[in-house]
Amino acid sequence: MSVRARSRGYRALPHPSTGVISPPNIPAIYDVDFSSGRFLIVFQFIEGQTLRQIIQDSGACHVGQVTAWFHQIASALEHAHKLGIVHRDIKPDNIIITPERESAYLVDFGIALTAEDARKLTKSGFAMGTPGYMSPEQFGGEPVDLRTDLYSLAVTLYEALAGKAITVASYAELALINEAIPPQIDELIQDCLVPAARRLGSARQFSTVLAGALRPVKPLSEVLAHGRLYEVANAVEPLTAADVTQLPEGQRSLLITKVVDITQSLDETLLHAAERFLELLLTRAVLLPAEDYREIVRPAVRWAFELEFQGQLGRDVIRRALVEAASEARSQAHDVLREELIALFDSIGPSLDDRENWYLHALREVLQTLMANPACTGGSSALKDALRKINEVQRSRTHRASTSRPTIFPREVH
Repeated sequence: MSVRARSRGYRALPHPSTGVISPPNIPAIYDVDFSSGRFLIVFQFIEGQTLRQIIQDSGACHVGQVTAWFHQIASALEHAHKLGIVHRDIKPDNIIITPERESAYLVDFGIALTAEDARKLTKSGFAMGTPGYMSPEQFGGEPVDLRTDLYSLAVTLYEALAGKAITVASYAELALINEAIPPQIDELIQDCLVPAARRLGSARQFSTVLAGALRPVKPLSEVLAHGRLYEVANAVEPLTAADVTQLPEGQRSLLITKVVDITQSLDETLLHAAERFLELLLTRAVLLPAEDYREIVRPAVRWAFELEFQGQLGRDVIRRALVEAASEARSQAHDVLREELIALFDSIGPSLDDRENWYLHALREVLQTLMANPACTGGSSALKDALRKINEVQRSRTHRASTSRPTIFPREVH
């Protein structure tokens, strides 16, 4: 038996069956070239990063974000499966996430097969796929159907939420690693890891179960008093900023107290829960009184730019949430954001020149968004000064880089 392992995404190898696939979340096919003795397919270009790159850069992904991506991938798979096509190589490398992190595309149908193709191939005992993501029947060169894709999809979902590859033989529950993840997601994944005959039946069912895992089923009062952290986060997620202001004072205070407690905790199982709460409340608490909102913003700024996580400075998901909050904030909330960002800037002080370019770019993005917000009617001079200093540092770096390059003079021809 031989295994065809492929580790790079972005490009689908030509296969006639892919010509009929063109739903959302699968790149469209624009042209086919048979000239010069070759067979090429021209696909839609999808800007973004692979899920593999995102996991490598940031570790475990936010459960709400991952859920949205995997709904889209499951929808793409459902479409392919209805056409009788099995992808056979679902893995983080073959999922592209767009720059705004809102859309996910399933790519590389290079070894996708129709049911008839699969039957012909498996007669020879030849297995194609990527070890670690292949179902047992696929790895063994046995007949495969849509259920092999569900196995690979579940393995990939686990990796996105855990930030590391799954160990099927000794399954480590996500809900125990990260309190922001409902145990129903573990149940979904495990239902896809069983032998094919007992495995989940369709990509649509996968998507339905995944949606149900994040759906609040208890009143907010009960969840705040007795619920686990994932239940509190699930209950808060559908609320708007106006909804949060209309909560009874006791519930608002209890919610903020929970956020403060978990952001100050050193318990590693609470890190992702704290991150999710900060991301949610940066936008949902913008209408609360200034000092209540400050209790959200202050730790968020630290998590975005100051704390170190697994050797990496800050969390990108919180930086993006700060940009969103800077765009939406009005009046007091805008003042709080401005004051906390300027306090961060002042604390950096002389070490500004030591910060990496990505850091300066991220800080600039928040400052510029605050200044562009119509609510920026006071305190703009401090923002302007901070922005100018960042620009000066980066211009200086560009100048040093250009002057350090050797000058190449053309040879004189006599």
